[in-house]
Amino acid sequence: MLEHSFIHVPGIGPHRERQLWRRGYTDWARFRRDYPAGAWRELVLSRLDRQRAMLDMPRREAWRLLDTWRGRLAFLDIETAEMDGERDAVTVIGLSDGTTVEAFVRGRNLDAFPRALRRFEALVTYNGSCFDLPVLERAFPDAGIRGLGHIDLRYPLNRLGFRGGLKAAERAIGLERPREIRELDGWFAILLWRAHRSGRAGALDTLVRYCLEDVVNLQPLAIHVYNTLVRDLPIDVAPIADCPRPEIPWRADGALVRQLVDRDVY
Repeated sequence: MLEHSFIHVPGIGPHRERQLWRRGYTDWARFRRDYPAGAWRELVLSRLDRQRAMLDMPRREAWRLLDTWRGRLAFLDIETAEMDGERDAVTVIGLSDGTTVEAFVRGRNLDAFPRALRRFEALVTYNGSCFDLPVLERAFPDAGIRGLGHIDLRYPLNRLGFRGGLKAAERAIGLERPREIRELDGWFAILLWRAHRSGRAGALDTLVRYCLEDVVNLQPLAIHVYNTLVRDLPIDVAPIADCPRPEIPWRADGALVRQLVDRDVY
């Protein structure tokens, strides 16, 4: 999709981009070959560079880069809790390359996260612009997070009419979470961390499983967004094929979850 895009060029918005497509300039190669000579042609040509286009792509249109970054994307979600007065203390970071999953846990291997991040060029999150990435930048100021590309699915999902957050979007496209953690939300992630800190067996594995469910569901949501949006364009863009769901080796403690849901405290 990147080399069909002109919306990153100054002065080109959605309407003007569609005009270009309808006039036959459906990709960079055709623009280079056929657009009449002149100052505006030269301006556009100066921006038809893959690296520059990725950097200049408007955030609301970052979904277009999904196929460009495939294989170099990290799907990411975090859990936090207040600890000893420290705001936004990161407890778990879930990460997936689309095939496997990793978990980085406070007090165990959280410090390994920046090194793991070096394998990737971009991140996919839900609402990461407002929450996950600012928190991670505070926690890991030298990890280079600002230098990574970012697709925040909250914006294109809202554009497609999805409301109610990540879990509502998952349900709308037919994604099902395991029964044991289906009712959990971010508050219960805090309760699970407290239960882990108090020594409750199974609490940490349940928390990690909850976090990684968010992570592995980002990929099918991203593919759904991409395929839906390109289908509505007046040009032919190949869809992205569905991918197998990564295996999550951590298991949730259903009895503990039921206790937390019933009591809503720990």
